[in-house]
Amino acid sequence: MNDNFELKLSFLVVFFLLLVYIGYELVTTPAGGHPFGHGLGILGAVLMVMTETLYSLRKRLGWFSFWPVRHWLSFHIFTGIVGPTLVFMHTALEFRGLAGFTFLMTVLVVLSGFLGRYIYTAVPRSLAGVELDRRTLELELWQARQELMAWSADKSMQVQILVSREAAATPPPSDLSVLELLGHRWQEARERRRIGQAIRQLDRQEQARMGEIEKQLRRQQRLIRQIRSLQTVRRLMGYWHTFHIPLGLTLFTAMFIHIVATIYY
Repeated sequence: MNDNFELKLSFLVVFFLLLVYIGYELVTTPAGGHPFGHGLGILGAVLMVMTETLYSLRKRLGWFSFWPVRHWLSFHIFTGIVGPTLVFMHTALEFRGLAGFTFLMTVLVVLSGFLGRYIYTAVPRSLAGVELDRRTLELELWQARQELMAWSADKSMQVQILVSREAAATPPPSDLSVLELLGHRWQEARERRRIGQAIRQLDRQEQARMGEIEKQLRRQQRLIRQIRSLQTVRRLMGYWHTFHIPLGLTLFTAMFIHIVATIYY
């Protein structure tokens, strides 16, 4: 699956829903109590319940093990964006009383979800979505270095010096700080620039052959960063769960009360 596929699909669906809402507003006056407004609210609530339950079930129940975890996470993110969008449209931009509180909690849960996804991307995982341990990462780093050295064996002296210098890089003993972890995207961009500058110092003939080595050098730097980030990212994910789960429970309690009250009155 492509990187950020679920985000791209989510925003595409949200854009389509906004077009639908514009048409809805042109035809009639939007209101939560309008049949169409009720439909939006019901569909949004169903998607949000799916967001809250299905991914958790996949992680915790052995019999609920079809489909890879990473696909369930993508589905979790998709429903977690589209569902609240439908709820937002259901409110018809009226945020009074319990409905207003419910929508506020929805916004906080969505923002918390985006933060959690950003932290999650720093967690080293296999293609199946399984979290990797330090020993596995160190073995993968060693293999990457061996591949680099073998690849450069018959290359020019310039290339061999560059590869030797990069292959000698080892993870510092200290873990990444929280700020370094939160800025891992910026660090990745900085590493790409540094490696690109090193390659541009080679002569033009060598530069033309360096696409594969650049990819391998970036892979090595990513592994080093992941090794350093293991403890920090696990600690941050623990803090995030402590914050995100109570928010979600509060949201669904308020949403349940809102639905019961709407049906009753």
